[in-house]
This record gives sequence, structure tokens and C-alpha cells, in this order.
Amino acid sequence: MELKPLLKNLFSGLTILSLAISISSCEKNDVDEGGSVNLKVVNASPNSTGMSFILANNVLISGGLDYTESSDYINTSAGSRMVAQFRTEGSSSNFASGELWIFRDLTYTVYLAGEGSNARVKFYQDNLSAPASGKARVKFLDFSNGIPVNINIKNGAGNNLVTNLVRDLPSSYQDIDSGALSLQIYDTALKTSIGSFDAGTLVAGKIYTIYITGSSSDNVSVHQVVHN
Repeated sequence: MELKPLLKNLFSGLTILSLAISISSCEKNDVDEGGSVNLKVVNASPNSTGMSFILANNVLISGGLDYTESSDYINTSAGSRMVAQFRTEGSSSNFASGELWIFRDLTYTVYLAGEGSNARVKFYQDNLSAPASGKARVKFLDFSNGIPVNINIKNGAGNNLVTNLVRDLPSSYQDIDSGALSLQIYDTALKTSIGSFDAGTLVAGKIYTIYITGSSSDNVSVHQVVHN
């Protein structure tokens, strides 16, 4: 038997197999059969109303999700490159779309963030373990395109809660005192104040995401998502 034809056939077979694996790994809506996640959906896009949410061609929310509103956790399929679409109720066009990589048995929150051409889909894994006794667990997100990309957040007493928070990237979780929470937001680079904001009341034992929205420095606002 000649070695060259054998090696040629072997190489061709490996090339085809590699190509098939590559195509499979790049496939959109690659559902993890039998795997599921819990997914909360939040509308954090100012001036948007009545949003529907579709994941991997399955309608999880059929209209009615207004700005600052969130769904309960929805049990849905896990998978990679899961196409997520937000649409205004009754529309067949996407308000914003993206891809989720959501792995079985985990918990996530997906957000419609930004406005107009800045509208986007962002998602994050949630930590639902109990906070310390008497504390609330909080992480922070900045979705505002109207303030600097990097910000610092302090509480009403002037103590740092988060330094150098980057737009669209979550802070780490932290356990903080329950009760009314006021925030002071600063430009990280210039150290100038962006404003003071009421972040609502935190209840001991609860887990929150506090997020910032606004298309300009004149309409920045702060909102809560409660995860438990």
C-alpha cells in the first residue's frame, strides 16, 4: 500500500471533520438539549414601551414590558449563541438583538439597554446566595450613554461603593446595610460630580442590581432590579 494516498485521504477526512466541528460550534441557537436556565428579563431602555422578548425563536414575553419593569425568572433552554430579540409589541422588527451564552443550571438576567442607535442587549449571571444577616446584596451596572464610560459611585456619606465602574460591565456583589440608599456618582478621570440620586430602599435579605440609565447628563436616573 502506498503511503501518500493513505495520508492524503486521512488529511482530507480530518479536514472535513474539523470543518464540521467548526460549523457546529459557530451555529446560532445551539440549544443544550435537556439543559435549562432561569432567566429574568429587564427593560432598561428609556422611552421604550410594551416590549416583547424572543429567545432562540421562542417568545418568552409577549409585549407589555415597559421601561424599568422586569419579569419573574423564566425557566428556558440553555445553550450558546442563543439569539435574543427585543421587539415593540406588535412589531416584526427588532428594537435590539444580541446573542446569549447561557449555561445549564445557572441563573441570568438579560437587559434591554440604551436608546436609539445605542440600544443593545446585555446579559449577566446572577448570584442568588443569601447575603449576610441584616444586609442586602447589591451589584451595580451603568447603561447610560450620557455620562463618562468610567464612573465612581459613593453612598450618601461619601464612602466608596464602586470605583472605576465601566459602562456595561457589572461591579462585583457586595453586602451593604439595609434601608434608604442615596448615591453620589462621579467621573472617574476628572473627579467631577455627575449628581446625587435616590436608589430606593434596600430590604435585608434581598438581592439587587442597581442600574443607571440616561442619554445625556440631564436625564440620568437610577433604578433597582430585585432578584429574590
